[in-house]
This record gives sequence, C-alpha cells and structure tokens, in this order.
Amino acid sequence: MKTKVLLATLTILSGLFLAGTVPALDITATNSGNWGDPTIWNSGTVPGTNDDADVPLGIDVTVTTNASVQYIYDGGTVTMASNATLNVVGDPLGAEGTQDLGLLVASAAGNTVIYSGNAFWAKHQDYYNLVLSGGGTLYNGEIGQDEYGDGAVAMTIAGNMIVSNRVSVQEADDFNIQGNLILGGGGSTNITWDCSVANLTVYGNTTVGSGAKITDNDGALGNDTFSNVTVNAGGDLYLLDSTNWFINGSLTNNSGTIGGVAYASINFNGTGIFAGTPITLPTFTINGTYAVGTRINLLTNTPGLNGTLVFDVASPQEVDLATNAGSGPSFYYNGNLDVINSGPTPMFDANYQFFNAQSYAGGFNNITLPNLSGSLSWVNNLYASGSLAITGGSVGAPVITSVQSGNQLILTWDSVTYPGFQVQSQTNSTGIGPNWGNVSGGGVSPFVIPINPANPAVFFRLSNQ
Repeated sequence: MKTKVLLATLTILSGLFLAGTVPALDITATNSGNWGDPTIWNSGTVPGTNDDADVPLGIDVTVTTNASVQYIYDGGTVTMASNATLNVVGDPLGAEGTQDLGLLVASAAGNTVIYSGNAFWAKHQDYYNLVLSGGGTLYNGEIGQDEYGDGAVAMTIAGNMIVSNRVSVQEADDFNIQGNLILGGGGSTNITWDCSVANLTVYGNTTVGSGAKITDNDGALGNDTFSNVTVNAGGDLYLLDSTNWFINGSLTNNSGTIGGVAYASINFNGTGIFAGTPITLPTFTINGTYAVGTRINLLTNTPGLNGTLVFDVASPQEVDLATNAGSGPSFYYNGNLDVINSGPTPMFDANYQFFNAQSYAGGFNNITLPNLSGSLSWVNNLYASGSLAITGGSVGAPVITSVQSGNQLILTWDSVTYPGFQVQSQTNSTGIGPNWGNVSGGGVSPFVIPINPANPAVFFRLSNQ
C-alpha cells in the first residue's frame, strides 16, 4: 500500500481575489431559512463571493437557487434544494472551503456544489453533482485538520462529477459516480485522478480530456470500473494495475494517449466497440462482446480472448500483437469470432487481415461468417496469417439482356450468382477498340443508360476483368 503524503503547502489560487474589491465580511446566520433571505443574516445582507458564512449549530440554511461564498463554517447545516447551485470560491489563502461546516446536505435531485477554490477543502461526503474547477487536490482521507472530522469517507456522486483547471483527485476511499465523470479540457493542466488503494466506479460515461490523466499507482488494491470511456487529445489513460481495470462499455480514442507498464491489462466485460484513432494497450482481456472499429496495438503478453470479437468486412481493422525480431508471443485464439458485413457483397479474391502476430495458436470456439453469393467461399487463414480470404466463383458468365424504354436503355444480368461483373464502355467512331473503361455504378444490375441520339455512338460490355 502506498503511503500518502500531504504537503503542508496549499495551492493559492490567483485571479479570484482582485485588489479594490469589496472587503470580505463574516456574516452569521441568526435563524434558519432561505440563503437568499437577508433577514436571516446578522448583517441584513446575503453572503456573497467575497464573504464567509457562519452557520451556527442548530441553524439550517437552504440554498434554493444560486449562491456564491468564500467558505462556510461552524456547527450548523446548509441544505441544497433541487437544482440549486452553490459555488464555494475559497478564502484568499486557499485554506478554507466547507470542511469546517457541521453538515452539508447535497442529496436533492439536480443540485450542484462547485468548489472553484482549493479542492483540498471540499467536504468529504455524498453529492448530487460535484464540480472541482480551481486547484489543489481532493483527498478523501483523514487529514487531521478539519474540525468536524470528515476522515476517510467513501463518496457517492448521484449525478455528474467534473474536474477541471488544475485540480487532482487522490483516492483514500471509494468513489461511486452514478452519472458521468469528466476530467480536463478547456485549458486544464496537470489533472491526475489516482485510483490507488480504493475503488472507483463510474456508471455513466468517462471522458479524459486535455491536460488530464487517470492512473493507478497500486496494482494490488481497489477495482477501477467504467462504462464507456473516451480519451480525447491531450488526455491520458495510463495503466499501472495488472488485473483490476474493468470497462463494461466502449473505448474510444480521439487522438489521446492510452498506455501503461508491460503487465497492465484492461478487462472488457460488457458490450461495446473500440473506436476512433488507433488504440495502443499493453494487453487486454475480452470477456464480453466487442466490435473492433479501429486498429488495436497490443504491446506485450498474449491477450485473453474469452468473449466475442466482432469484425466488419465493410471496414476491416486489425488487432496487432507486437513481435520481436525473429520471435514473439503467439496470438492465442479463444472465445468466439463474429465476422459481419454492413456493406457491399464481398468479392472474389478479397483478403481480410484481422490479426497480426509472429505466430498463432489455440482456436476459436465458434466462428460466424457472413453469407457469400454464388459459389464464393471463405478460406480460413487464421493460423497461417491471421486472415480470412474469399475464393471460388461461378463457372461461366452471366447472360446480359437489354431493353429500351423511352430514352433509356436498361441492362440486366444475374449479379447475385455472378458477382464482380462490371459494365464497361467506350466511344469510338471507327468501331470497337481495346480501350474499355468501367462505368460508375455499373457493378449492380439493373443498370440504366440514358439515350441521346445527338451524341456519338457508345459501346457497352459486361466484364469481370
């Protein structure tokens, strides 16, 4: 287990407190009521961005719309109403937030608590929507400095969690995010979510944006479980955990960085797709059903194929297992291979490279292939080259018929039994010559040709060359 070291130096946020602004006031709630009601505060004014709010024990102040304050303290309660927003900007020294408040109730549907100051002083508890947009590190462990002893607290975020600007998160206890997790983007820098020690579970979508990294520096403790994960340009998904990363949805790479140490692996347990720009992983284990929609480069180790891999011949991709000079690990087949076709009918002599390795071993439990026309058939070269090919074809040639209808000539033939035949044409005033060219769209019957008597003569033929 890693030893957590907390630095005494706290992040001081610049740009939040400008010279010449109204001096900060310490405003005390004298009665329970609505935060926006000036009569419940001793100053007769509602606390603002430059003020701190003292909520004594026995008093409950409810935020019903939008409120902004430096920090809140004392033994009382602040309750968030549905869809209300509270922005805690922190004091000028970056040393206050809500940790010195007795109770912050933020469970109402749709409410949002924003810490735009130092995230270190965010109260360790459950939230609906939580936004960290300033600086510092949220560490949900025992820090020994908060009056009301938040300690190591497992945190549930019922909605979305957004981490931006210069904020990082260091787990000491579990995070359970039932909505989306959005990290970085918009000029954020040096954001790191360290999943070490505890469990991170995200039920919605996870986006790792510019300036952000998700990592795990402890390969023995905690499970990190996601649904759909997207890594955008400037984002980093870095694996230092050998067995405890789980993705139950899709993995999309939008020119981000996905990598890690040699033994690190992601377990794909649900149903999804690998999409976007090429994805590089140390290795993976497929337990669910996953479509390969982009090139996957596996740097080391034999992957675990326990579920189903789906390839589409209309847009074929590869899974590559890195090889060393002259020798390398075998790609060990297991599970199921499902080949589909969402495009035109495959043609004779087509070859589809699905796997690339130094050698191949094992065997798929089941291989499903799309139907082919005529006498075309599949050739299984998976053990020799990691590919599938198409061979065969109907003997002879189709019979072409022509029918004139008004100013149109309609050519028809059996393009199902005889795939690969193409209408070609040439214009030659001296008769038929050797210069034939394919006609756009002429690969499928029927093919319609406009007739214009004013144009020169045009010759047509059907060819599979």
